[in-house]
Amino acid sequence: MAQDLVIFSDPAGWPQAVLVEDGQPVEWIRPAPESAAQRQDILLGRIESLDPALGAFIAIGEVENALLPIREVPPGSKPGQTILVQIRRLIAPQSPVGSAAKGHLVTTRLQYPGLFAVYEPDPDRIIRRSKLGLVPDTDREILLGQETTVLKNAHTAVVSAARSGGPVPRLIWRPRTVCAAALADWARPDLRSIQCNELDLFNQLDALARERWPALRPILTLRPESFDLPAAFRLSHLAQEVTRRQVHLKNGASLVFDQTEALLVIDVNSQKAQARDPEALRVKTNLLAAAEIARQLRLRNTAGIVVVDFIRLHQAEDRAELERTFTAEFKKDRGKITIGGLTRLGLFELVRQVP
Repeated sequence: MAQDLVIFSDPAGWPQAVLVEDGQPVEWIRPAPESAAQRQDILLGRIESLDPALGAFIAIGEVENALLPIREVPPGSKPGQTILVQIRRLIAPQSPVGSAAKGHLVTTRLQYPGLFAVYEPDPDRIIRRSKLGLVPDTDREILLGQETTVLKNAHTAVVSAARSGGPVPRLIWRPRTVCAAALADWARPDLRSIQCNELDLFNQLDALARERWPALRPILTLRPESFDLPAAFRLSHLAQEVTRRQVHLKNGASLVFDQTEALLVIDVNSQKAQARDPEALRVKTNLLAAAEIARQLRLRNTAGIVVVDFIRLHQAEDRAELERTFTAEFKKDRGKITIGGLTRLGLFELVRQVP
């Protein structure tokens, strides 16, 4: 499986990154304005109010105040005090949780994520990431030591910036820039290439690779600005692809995505697919659908319950093959998948948690 990491900016100038497997996009870090809050942002906030049941409501520069759970509110805290917090979970405006919490969830337990480790200053410890196991044994401790130094220095800089003068609330540090997130999520020893066509993005990637994982530098390529990188990897219409209700399969069949409030329903439709053997057609269509559904769930970064209405298969061995194929496809997914399997009515149930 050939993997390429492609980083470029959309027409509005917002950077984005795409993981491409065997020529197809499978994961996407979407473009977003710099002013939008992101998970793991560290901010200097201000306590606006205290609720004895919920916790502290913190002004972080968003329309709604963030919630710091009661168990993390420092003793003696009062409205008007400044406090260093990190966004733990983004809450959508329409979320029921958001309605109760009045905004994003934050924490005072800061974490500094890297490619190979996560640094927690309180308590002072390093949590090794699974990616470290992918590099040769002889390089692990060197890379871990280099990154530990970088992350501890980042914490020192954060504390210093928070103590210096400036407006409150304000963003102090953003660990998951597009370039940093792309390398942390997708960089592997067998990655074929990292490509971008903007000098600023290239310099960010090169600096990250130089201080975190020098072995990535030889596969980092700067394309000329005149080179249409999104078109070369067929990424120009990602926004339309991830919102398309109907997705066509290469044999003429299609998938129909219907998002309800409770779950995502996907219908497999034979549509224009034809074959002399109807049962063989059903099997082939379902297997194609299984691979494409697994890709779409990753690309759309779907979360929650998913129900797939495959074309009914009459033979037990065909149903077993479908389950094996679908399960194998999910092994490529960084998200946590809980598989319910095929029901007696022929529906396939699963739950996906975003990585």
